[in-house]
Amino acid sequence: MNKNKIDNITDADADEDSDFLDDEEFSESSLDLGGLFSRRFTNIMPLYSSPRGVTEVHTATRYGKRYLLKGLKAEYRNDPVYLMGLAKEFEIGMRLEHPNIRRTIGLETFDNLGQVIVLEYIDGVTLDELLSRGRMNRRQGREIVARLVDALGYLHDHQVFHRDLKPSNILVTCQGRVPKIIDFNLSDSNDFIVLKNPAGSRKYMAPELLASGAPPTAVADIYSLGGVIEEIATATGDSRLGAVAVRCKSENPIHRPQSVTAIELPDANQGLLGELLSSPILTYILAATAVVMAATLLFHTHLWKIIKP
Repeated sequence: MNKNKIDNITDADADEDSDFLDDEEFSESSLDLGGLFSRRFTNIMPLYSSPRGVTEVHTATRYGKRYLLKGLKAEYRNDPVYLMGLAKEFEIGMRLEHPNIRRTIGLETFDNLGQVIVLEYIDGVTLDELLSRGRMNRRQGREIVARLVDALGYLHDHQVFHRDLKPSNILVTCQGRVPKIIDFNLSDSNDFIVLKNPAGSRKYMAPELLASGAPPTAVADIYSLGGVIEEIATATGDSRLGAVAVRCKSENPIHRPQSVTAIELPDANQGLLGELLSSPILTYILAATAVVMAATLLFHTHLWKIIKP
């Protein structure tokens, strides 16, 4: 049997079906299924070009499935520094396998695109877009935060620092509201000795990273996570998540949780009664009740003195 005619077939299958597969009438080239079973990418279309960066993204299909192709703009494709950056992002992504991190699938070369990273396509919207719609409730917000904490812990366990965690680098699936951390082009790992410059978005960057030569750290990522949690807490009116954000965003890195396992999150399944009992609202209600009861007691005491014979 000519094993180049078909992919993903076992030796047992090959022996059993050799007569059929050797018949040129049924060869792969004779089938016209619109590229559905082709190993080549088809329907390659531009999706995004970074306005101030060096990367661009295309969508493509293979075996009827959609993918993203992330590569360099034409003017940067032969620059060894940026090619090393692309290789660095690919190497980091390939060792990550977590349900809340976008999968990196491969590295391929195209005549008109150069080297590209093949990435999982996610049908969803960015977290900042989702928050702007004002449709996230408290439970959904807590579930998303819990998943992000777990994913960030996974990254740190693999000696990877994201360095640019922010709502626009988090996609939330349309089905199931599952968050996915994306964009590892600024990420760092111990394996690479190049591209160690400070990086990140100023709004979410830990203040200590602004110092010259400051290395990326887990607590710096936790500061950025705090910024994300803060926006979710604000959008959902969740004061307990807000308190978590405050701890994560402490100016002094010593005062932050030193690992994601030290972040204490409120229970996403906590009921209304539990939420009430753990919130400051209960304190206000009890205080108001005490004032009313005291006022009522004084009134009745004064009234009793007036009408007492």
